[in-house]
Amino acid sequence: MALPTKQEVQDLVKELTEAANSYDDSASLAGHLSRTGIIAKAKDLQRALISPDQTPAYHGLNMAELIAARTFIKIGVLDAIPETGIISLQDLSKATGAQESLLERDARILVATGFLLQPSATTLAYAHSKFSLVYRAGSPAGYFFLALYDQYLKHAYNFDDYLEAHGQLAAAREPDDPLHNPCTWNANQDGVSVWQIMAQNPEKLDQFQKGLAGIDVAVPPVGHFDFALLKNSEEENAAGIKELVDVGGGHGVVLSKILAAHPELSPKNAVLQERKDICDLAAEHLPEGAVAMEHDFTKAQPVKGAKGYFFRMIMHDYSDSVASEILKQIVRAMNSQSRVLVCDMILPQKVGEADFAAAVMDHAVMTMGGKERTEEGFRKIFDAAGLELVKVWRAPGVPGGVVEGRLRAN
Repeated sequence: MALPTKQEVQDLVKELTEAANSYDDSASLAGHLSRTGIIAKAKDLQRALISPDQTPAYHGLNMAELIAARTFIKIGVLDAIPETGIISLQDLSKATGAQESLLERDARILVATGFLLQPSATTLAYAHSKFSLVYRAGSPAGYFFLALYDQYLKHAYNFDDYLEAHGQLAAAREPDDPLHNPCTWNANQDGVSVWQIMAQNPEKLDQFQKGLAGIDVAVPPVGHFDFALLKNSEEENAAGIKELVDVGGGHGVVLSKILAAHPELSPKNAVLQERKDICDLAAEHLPEGAVAMEHDFTKAQPVKGAKGYFFRMIMHDYSDSVASEILKQIVRAMNSQSRVLVCDMILPQKVGEADFAAAVMDHAVMTMGGKERTEEGFRKIFDAAGLELVKVWRAPGVPGGVVEGRLRAN
């Protein structure tokens, strides 16, 4: 049925009211889940009331909002609107140098979606909403939006053309090559890594890195796996065994957080592995005693028999076949006491209001040949590398967690 009956609408309203009765405005997990539940019920009601023939209009509104928001960020409109109070269209034009009619047309879309406010229906003057405020310059949420728009949407909007250009319309395949994917294809640089392409524009690379910082809360470095399990015995310390190797660990911020949260681990038993240029910058973040080691994780792992090999937000950049090959380098260095610890988003079998952000990230990394995975997806790449998935460690209320693997018994 295209539209619900009156009784069905009343039932949906009742469900929404019941969810609203449990509203919790706290910053706790319970508060987050209560609000998520209300939003889910509100969307159920909205979807029921929208007729199928309205679908293109709503999709068009979503498209227009993204374009208008990105434009307003780039030409400085959001910074020109005062944090409190309103600004007229004329004054906004003077402040930005942008044509009044262009501003009016973009603002019309953003007001329609609630991203911007237009307090008077008869006056062209605008104010920030709580949503537009967080997209002002320097905001983590703003950087995250720019990362999604510039490094995902601009490479994904013509995905159908990418498939056609690669002769895949009749048998479409997910991109699985880090050197040949929608990102490299759109940049006309097939054969060059996405990271090398990003580095060609330092400003956008900086925006992207700042944007990724915005998802730290979704994939926390601690709060899931019990890193105390990696603590060495006196005999293991005497043998020089490393407790934790942070593979592809960036500037060392994550490793430092783990060591701070688990003082039972010794910094002298911790190793950060990264490219040389990044290792040189890691010293300011690493605690005394920790080692920064130059290493390419697609090559043989030089630290043998470590208690834990930790990958945070690494595997999601790569396809199943590439991820398995990376893990094989670790398997060859492991012993029976070693663990592989992959810290990434873990997709549910069915995505809902509470975890749709993980599906968005999966679609985003697809443009560079990567993927987010379900538990079964991790089991697949572990099995191909000779590992047994022994446990999935979850942090409450977030899509991120740690997938633990051990050497598979022969």
